[in-house]
Amino acid sequence: MLEEQIDEKPLASLREDGLEEFFLRGRRQICRLLQELISNHSLVSVHLLPGELSFLSTVITLSEDEEWVFLDSSPNEVIHRHSLQAEHLLCVTQLNKIRIQFRLPNATEVLVDGRPALVAPVPKEILRLQRRDTFRLQVPLSLELKCILPAQDDEPSGNRKPNWEKKGIEVSVVDISAGGLSMEIPFSKTAPVVGDQIIGCCLKLPKDLISINLEIRNQGRHILANGKEMLRLGCSYVSLPIQDANRIQRYIYQVERELRTFVKT
Repeated sequence: MLEEQIDEKPLASLREDGLEEFFLRGRRQICRLLQELISNHSLVSVHLLPGELSFLSTVITLSEDEEWVFLDSSPNEVIHRHSLQAEHLLCVTQLNKIRIQFRLPNATEVLVDGRPALVAPVPKEILRLQRRDTFRLQVPLSLELKCILPAQDDEPSGNRKPNWEKKGIEVSVVDISAGGLSMEIPFSKTAPVVGDQIIGCCLKLPKDLISINLEIRNQGRHILANGKEMLRLGCSYVSLPIQDANRIQRYIYQVERELRTFVKT
């Protein structure tokens, strides 16, 4: 049984990353892709927007006129109630190693074969991301990934030396790719801004530690359910050695395989 986590982080928008060409907008193509998700029983991560809540689901069916799409609802009453109040449901999944992402507005509650479900209009566009070098893995909460940031002192950025044991700040990695990662840190007036570099970080893979340097490419603020204000930083790697890039890519492939195995079982 899947254990839900109501504080799972929602995905950052991909539209800002120059991926316009990967959006499907043809009605027939969209319905065909949704039918593939149904046939493959693809596990879908549903993020409630705005907010921080999410749950795991599947696409159950389409209406006969292909105007409506039906999803499994969350068994968690709190999440289910919020899903009916959300402006959008951001749905993210994979199909044949290809990332699929779409939004469903104004979901309502129905019964499908006697069980609660959510229904919403078929999306007008779906992101189908085939380009492997920009693929971003949404880090599952069960496989929590951390990055240790060095304490920032008064020395020039290029001379900052991390003191991970005594001064390092451990933060959560939200998503990761071969080209960069996104992480969340508590908001503060002294937080790094777009263009800043963070030298001497440590990426904590399950069985590996990788020294990385990061450059902030984008950022966004949001508030958690407990009222704490967070800052999400989208970062690219700076001068990452090829062997370390390969180690990160192997981690992404490993997690993808585990997710596919979990779905099949």
